[in-house]
Amino acid sequence: MKPLFTMKDGSFQIEIYGGYCEIGGNCVVIRDSDRKIVFDNGVRFSILKRYYRGRVQPLGTTELRSLGIIPPLEIFEDADVVYISHLHLDHLGLLGALPHGVKVFVPSLQILEVIEEWYRGSPTWLANLPHSIGVETLEIKPLQEDIFSVRAIPVSHSAYPSYSFIYYGYNQTVFYSGDLRANGPLGARRDTISDIRNGIDDTEIDVAFIEGTNIGDAETPIGADEFRSIINKLLMRNSLVTISVDPLDFEMLTAVSELATFAGRTLVLASPRIIDLAPIWLEEFRPKLDSGLGVAMELEKPVMFPTELISIRDDVFRSPGNYLVIQEPVGYLDMLRQMRLWEERLPIDSITVLTSPEPLEAEAEAEEIALVTWLLSLGVQVYRVRVSGHYYPFEFQKLVRAIKPRTLVPIHTKHPGIVHSLYKTLSSIT
Repeated sequence: MKPLFTMKDGSFQIEIYGGYCEIGGNCVVIRDSDRKIVFDNGVRFSILKRYYRGRVQPLGTTELRSLGIIPPLEIFEDADVVYISHLHLDHLGLLGALPHGVKVFVPSLQILEVIEEWYRGSPTWLANLPHSIGVETLEIKPLQEDIFSVRAIPVSHSAYPSYSFIYYGYNQTVFYSGDLRANGPLGARRDTISDIRNGIDDTEIDVAFIEGTNIGDAETPIGADEFRSIINKLLMRNSLVTISVDPLDFEMLTAVSELATFAGRTLVLASPRIIDLAPIWLEEFRPKLDSGLGVAMELEKPVMFPTELISIRDDVFRSPGNYLVIQEPVGYLDMLRQMRLWEERLPIDSITVLTSPEPLEAEAEAEEIALVTWLLSLGVQVYRVRVSGHYYPFEFQKLVRAIKPRTLVPIHTKHPGIVHSLYKTLSSIT
């Protein structure tokens, strides 16, 4: 596979193998004299969904590589190191497909271990996500320049933890944004652009790879204040309220837990994956849970943190105003089906809020459609809101001025031309 984009200056060369003119699938290679650094190892879902649907599934990683869905093997064979910006599949990719001897830095070994258990033994191509014994995984140490001249800057995104990176080359300094949002569900308590400005300090950035997911997108996501206002109103006006959350979005989990406390409702975790990650979330964020924390008894899942077992049928359905249920679509749908609710209707004024930090890929969209169909059949009103995991277009100017790159390369966007034009306009003004 040839790179989608190349930039060369003497012994310094940059190649993009995924994430250029598309959302997701990021893979950026930096060759700098005797160094070779790789940022991200993403799955290109934009191509995957063209070739595979239903019973048509990948035969293996060789086929995926031949179609350009995962990065070519040769870029890793002599790489010094691979850095993963966050643990969404379009950046993490298939660690099991990497050659032996590769060194991979990940945002969290503890969270990676949980994710790998989700897919280990899967009958699908996702069985290649867990790393093999021959691949060395290490945890990123933020705000420290490491032996490969790379510094990781913590940023807000819909997967915790997430990082941007600075590579201090021999003659060129590179900034790689990964995915980031300026604030997120916690509002002004997390200011990513200020964190980036402080992380860069006085370093002059020669080349910046900046994601532009929301630029040129006609679907406008809502901000943190709007989200909190909507949920507060729904909690005041409705009995049974359930909210879907990406299990990796610890900031969203924290924001929702605060809303539950404010409304005097017990937070009930009703999806296996959220429960798997809850001990890490509770330790890292220490959310205020003054009204209590519970786990859905119907899941019959072992729990590794202090909580109470709450029955969805006997407790939540009978006194819905006392609870706020957190779920992720597939796990919640499985639980409802196992409860055999076909002949029942849920409490009056029941609603489900589906939060989506990203534009949905084909598989996730199909899952959401199935969940909505089930909920509507049970008399539940469904709301869909998008609180983006990425910065908003109006924040682009502030981000660029914090980084001040000599050259900008748009990545993780369907509209690189618009991103580049905005950058040129800003450069001419300043």
